[in-house]
Amino acid sequence: MRHLLSTLCALLAALLAAAALAGGQIDQLLREEEPVREIAGDLPAQEPFGEAVVGLLAEELTGQDVDALPSGVRDAVSGVAGSLLQEDRTLQAWDETLQTTREGVDAELDRLFHEGGTGSPQDLDITLDLSPVAAAMTEPLRDGLDGILGWLPFLDESSFDALAPEVVVDLDALAEDGVDPYPWATAAEAARHWPMIAGAAVVLGALALLIGAGRGRWAALTLAGLVAVVAGIWMALTVASPDMTPHQPVPEAVAVLLDHVEGRFTDWAQPAWWVFSAAGGAAVVIGLLGAAATGARGRRSVGHDPLHRV
Repeated sequence: MRHLLSTLCALLAALLAAAALAGGQIDQLLREEEPVREIAGDLPAQEPFGEAVVGLLAEELTGQDVDALPSGVRDAVSGVAGSLLQEDRTLQAWDETLQTTREGVDAELDRLFHEGGTGSPQDLDITLDLSPVAAAMTEPLRDGLDGILGWLPFLDESSFDALAPEVVVDLDALAEDGVDPYPWATAAEAARHWPMIAGAAVVLGALALLIGAGRGRWAALTLAGLVAVVAGIWMALTVASPDMTPHQPVPEAVAVLLDHVEGRFTDWAQPAWWVFSAAGGAAVVIGLLGAAATGARGRRSVGHDPLHRV
């Protein structure tokens, strides 16, 4: 009975440890600024993204696709926009967009968890607000026009706001048809409690070692280590390295964003799971060595027993 309880506690400890690591990563992504900044903060430096943003701005300002503009104008606009994307004010605006989007996703998941949903992907209303980036990119032009024409009595500071249009991209198209987003909301809510989950894993692991006796204790540790190895490898190759190919047509800027984030997210999330698997492997080795040592001590004890009969 002790061996069974020890094994159950060890297996639960391994599963809870994996849940705590996943919860910690989800909590960081949704509620801390740095992970999102690390994953997508330097995206404006990517030329394809800059071109896509220029396209969105041109469409908002001229009402037509940037490809419809004369080639000379298009090249000039792209060149100027590319340099503007590297300005500090634009990078700060992009960080504002990232943090606003992160907070919006967290708020939407929280709303969905508490209010429930219909089971449709459209239950999540997620947008990417590029308006701060547009405002930062057009700020020099607006300031210049205001300096030249601001003296006119019928013009004021807001007269050139049309050059800083609202650019909001709907991300609902990223959701896969037929997938209920409510489990995502549940996972996001559970992630708030990852320290408690980690604590429970530690307590159960300690109980497994205390309850177990002899080789049974080490067998429990070995099984828990195997579970951790399998869970870590599976998470590293699936959840931590997701395929972010959109399931429906999306604006080019979003496609470039997803392609960039896919690689950076994997670089951010995957190493922790490889370390988790390695820790599980170490537990397996320790368990096997402990079992072997316990068996050897038992044999020596029997061999030295003067009452032992062969």
